[in-house]
Amino acid sequence: MHNFEFYWPVKAIVGNGEVKKTGIEAKKLGRRALLVTGRSSVRSSGLLEKVLVSLESAGVDFVLFNGVEPNPRITTIDQAGLLAKKEKCDLVIGLGGGSPMDSAKAAALAAVSPEGVSVWDYMFCSKNFRKIDVVPLPALLIPTLPATGSEGNSISVITNWELHQKVHLMDNALFPKTAIIDPELTLSLSREQLAYAGVDVICHLLEPYLTTTGDSYVKDRMAEGVISTVIDILPKALQSPSDIEARMNLSWAGTLACSPFRFMAWNGKGFLHWIEHCLSAWTDLPHSEGLSMLLPAWMEYMSRYKFFKYRLDMLGKRVFNGSAVEGMERWMKEMNVKTRLDKSAAEKIPVMCDTLIAVYGGGKEFVELPSGEKMFKGDFEEIYRKALK
Repeated sequence: MHNFEFYWPVKAIVGNGEVKKTGIEAKKLGRRALLVTGRSSVRSSGLLEKVLVSLESAGVDFVLFNGVEPNPRITTIDQAGLLAKKEKCDLVIGLGGGSPMDSAKAAALAAVSPEGVSVWDYMFCSKNFRKIDVVPLPALLIPTLPATGSEGNSISVITNWELHQKVHLMDNALFPKTAIIDPELTLSLSREQLAYAGVDVICHLLEPYLTTTGDSYVKDRMAEGVISTVIDILPKALQSPSDIEARMNLSWAGTLACSPFRFMAWNGKGFLHWIEHCLSAWTDLPHSEGLSMLLPAWMEYMSRYKFFKYRLDMLGKRVFNGSAVEGMERWMKEMNVKTRLDKSAAEKIPVMCDTLIAVYGGGKEFVELPSGEKMFKGDFEEIYRKALK
């Protein structure tokens, strides 16, 4: 078990119908909100109207920013921050999937940053890197997708399309104050969206679980429990779309899986996410689909490392009662999600690997594993190629 600090200052309101508390909770944080959403889904589902009515009834004014795209761009986030500053907003609400929620947290930072400073300047890989020395506006997040966990963490994943870099910004200052996790809000998701969401939840824990060294008995069992829950619950949610109990468990699993609980007591990292971030930074592929297409190949390739193979065998025994790689791919096929990349991605593999080393290599030509072993560009190229159809 590795030393750790655990800090989770988010008020989580979990349950069916709890979105009705949006106005009440927002009023505790401010009086004029920047409401950050995607381009259309929350409006077409009727959710946006519910939230606006709740805000109005609580006396909370709002400014709508509904320009967030999938894999949100730094230009979009800086624009949202400028709008919040111009409109004198004193809180930010993120409504939607991971992109609007990540954007809301980053916009809360942009809104108080000095003039001329982009949120990208706070990225660890930025040439203009600066530490966060301001207090972001308070944020209230309302997820509609039980996958990203953004509502419970201090991370914002942002894409710089000019550089083709998709990078996480992580700082305790970015924790939202409040999260409203209402499973009813997932009812408008398609079967495909929900299936890929389940894979995303599993990956959030699977990566650090498999890449940590040694054992952490309490944490290992806790993580196995969340992973097993998603494996058991997702088919029920897909077969019975109105099963709110299944969706509630899936939503809460999604929050836990990418909360500070994710790395607690482990020294593993989100290596698969790094590989996927480079994929979607060059192809604009939806994040959860990219993870699904890479996961089996990544697990198979990484099994050559002794420490990883030990953890992989443990996962197989405890969760799949057999081979973890075969068990995971079999389950994913049952969920009808893609487990291989389209061949069209092949031409991008060299530049994706260059980007990965440039962003995560820390100035070196390799990425170091927790075991001390090194992975070079050729290793990542092989993973991408293994993932091709």
